[in-house]
Amino acid sequence: MKPTEPTFNSPIVRHAISLVIGLAVGVFFHYLLFRLTLPVQPFIYVAF
Repeated sequence: MKPTEPTFNSPIVRHAISLVIGLAVGVFFHYLLFRLTLPVQPFIYVAF
């Protein structure tokens, strides 16, 4: 095996890794958008 040859030759393994990475990126951006939409101060302090 050449050193530059990829070790993940099976399409199932590549799809599984791609799915896990995609889910992790999706969860990260979902959490990031959730945190950005929260107010800086809690609502109780803004109301009074």
